[in-house]
Amino acid sequence: MIATKQVLEEVCGYNEAEVRFHILDPLLRKLGYAGSEDIYLKLEEKLEYPYYYIGRKNPKKDLPIGFPDYRAGLKGARGSFVVEAKAAKIAISPRDVEQAHSYAAHAEIGANYFVLSNGLETLVFETLSGTRHAPIVHLKIDELDQRFHELENILSPANLGRHCKVTYDLKLKLGDGLGSAVEIRSGEYQMADWDFRIYVNDVDLTVQLKPNFAQLDQQLEMLQQNFELRVGEGTVARDADGRIKAFVKFTGATKNNEESMRLIGMDRMGFSTNEKFLSRDPDAPSVFECSSEYMVAKGTKLPPMFGAAVPIDLDVAVDVYVKTRMFLEGDQVKGDYLALADYSIDLPGVGRLRLELDLGGTANLRLMV
Repeated sequence: MIATKQVLEEVCGYNEAEVRFHILDPLLRKLGYAGSEDIYLKLEEKLEYPYYYIGRKNPKKDLPIGFPDYRAGLKGARGSFVVEAKAAKIAISPRDVEQAHSYAAHAEIGANYFVLSNGLETLVFETLSGTRHAPIVHLKIDELDQRFHELENILSPANLGRHCKVTYDLKLKLGDGLGSAVEIRSGEYQMADWDFRIYVNDVDLTVQLKPNFAQLDQQLEMLQQNFELRVGEGTVARDADGRIKAFVKFTGATKNNEESMRLIGMDRMGFSTNEKFLSRDPDAPSVFECSSEYMVAKGTKLPPMFGAAVPIDLDVAVDVYVKTRMFLEGDQVKGDYLALADYSIDLPGVGRLRLELDLGGTANLRLMV
């Protein structure tokens, strides 16, 4: 505990050195700036301000000098902050904020944050926001321990490294308002219509055999009423060649359907487009395509859309082609899709039975922008 009973009783009389010893030293240790090779903690560095005398005849005379009380940060990585202590009897003023900011923004420092404390109050500021913005954190001494997590969430070595890590996107943007990559946070595919055809040895026998597929007809009608193929996550990004590709992970239209998609490997799909940018025009959407082949081995217990899992009596080859037409609108990608699935089974004494299934509807993906 930093704000012990003794500290709370005596803090009002602390001078600057006592604020450092009783409050800031233990605060920095508690944050994790002690005994680690990955961090540094420097005291009262000498900082010169040579540009103060630009235009003067003798720029080397009486250079202003500053001494920040502490500078802490990560070795070999972005992320640092300075700490300036004041006596408790003096309220923190705008001039104190400007002084601490000048240390943090110094050419040799470049700290991401600066901290001011007179013992009674501890404040954290973001350097790039300047001196006129409110502090990110403002803690009074009697709540310092209870709300210490607020300091930790910003200034601890692990969090400092995460907040201050900088990456630059130098690739071509995906479209207006986007970088070269964006995450898909959720989405869904709705089913509007469906159809199927039956072939035996490449002869269309849909009319003759459709009565034999009455159960499939019923399941597709039920599926249309209940269908909502949900998207769990995904990304849209440019690959090494600059082509736009989308990766989508589905969570299934029904619980059983999700399991069957996982078993045959259709729970993840990759789409690509030849277009240079994502369209924002609903009348001229971007076209994405995906083509996949799967094999469901004999004996696999494949759950249907509804009902219990049943074993597959024969090997089933599955060929899937999906075409989507999508356009950007705000933080969403909207459009429609057409999915063509070809199921092939070699029946002993009959030949190859092929079931072609068409599904169509709308798609809506939400992006993390």
